[in-house]
Amino acid sequence: MSFELLLNILEYKTFVVRKDFEQAQKLLPSIPKDHHNKIARFLEAQGFQEQALEIATDPDYRFELAVHLGRLEEVVSIVADSPTDSKWRQLGDLAVSSGKFSLAVDCFTKARDYPALLLLHTSMGNREGVLKLAAAASADGRTNVAFIASFLTCDLEACLKLLCDTGRAPEAAMLAR
Repeated sequence: MSFELLLNILEYKTFVVRKDFEQAQKLLPSIPKDHHNKIARFLEAQGFQEQALEIATDPDYRFELAVHLGRLEEVVSIVADSPTDSKWRQLGDLAVSSGKFSLAVDCFTKARDYPALLLLHTSMGNREGVLKLAAAASADGRTNVAFIASFLTCDLEACLKLLCDTGRAPEAAMLAR
């Protein structure tokens, strides 16, 4: 059984363990790109996550590192390159914890996370946002969120229509009364 062991990688890791980053940086261009993720994982294991983020090439791994480091700008660019609903949600959570609410609203909108949007818009007292949310949730079939958003904005006509459209005539009659 054989496996590949590059001398450059071994030297690079030795320089990192010795904390001689200047020499390690000089060696990096001579290491093939397909080995950069392995080096990044080694750097992360050594506690050098900033350097690992600079070297990593895999978008998912870069996303994890950037989220862990709390680098919003970096996370936004990574998610824009390879968007998924779960990544948008995670970025939205990070934006909320950092106090960047407009970014959080953008992220949760792209992820179609209507409960999070309802929480954000109602917490900020954003009536227009709640009205837009009611329309979007209704169009997407998320009738529970659409009903709550309509009820919070006192749009009883929309509430009645939602209840009737979903076959909940008794509830609609109680609400109308």
